[in-house]
Amino acid sequence: MIRLNVVFTLKGNVNPKDVLEITNELVAKSRQDEGNISYDLYQSSTDPKVMLFVETWENQEVLDKHSAASHFISAVPKISALTVDGLKIDRFEF
Repeated sequence: MIRLNVVFTLKGNVNPKDVLEITNELVAKSRQDEGNISYDLYQSSTDPKVMLFVETWENQEVLDKHSAASHFISAVPKISALTVDGLKIDRFEF
């Protein structure tokens, strides 16, 4: 299994509620992707501009399919454009 923790910080002028339109759709569609075990979004309680995706996938093959899916390709650039330094991905395998 593969776990991805994806952290990002929103730019100062971005309201966290505005990014939820994009992220909520991404989460809902990603949960339906083949091989998805879990896909959640968290917002920091100490800094509401910091958000975290926590994803678990069965294997690399299904993760590759997810990365090529239209909902992923559409959402990720939009989210990244709203961040200070892009998306930071930590990958864990077990």
